[in-house]
Amino acid sequence: MKVVFQITSGDADVQLSMLGQLHNLLTQAAIEQTPLDVEVVVHGQAWNLLLPTANPLAEKVRLLQERTVLFIICANTLRGREMQLTDLLPGIALVPAAIFHLVKRQQEGWAYIRC
Repeated sequence: MKVVFQITSGDADVQLSMLGQLHNLLTQAAIEQTPLDVEVVVHGQAWNLLLPTANPLAEKVRLLQERTVLFIICANTLRGREMQLTDLLPGIALVPAAIFHLVKRQQEGWAYIRC
């Protein structure tokens, strides 16, 4: 099973809800012994989810990374915020354009979840 999540909201409640959904998905996949690839594409106002400091959700992101969730940031979002990949949590992947990556994943048969 392959699932790509899209998040654009900078609202902590929305982000926390998505992280909970990820936890539930991973837990059920483990119970059912279902192989699972999960990506979270972060863009727009959601960039703050990936900050290493002053981010109450950073530890939850790190724990999900340990469970093989790949967090991806849009290069356009970083450029618009005048940030670098090194300003974010370790292990974050970079794509040139989030929207293109999302469409590509859907074309490849990945399930798409918008948060």
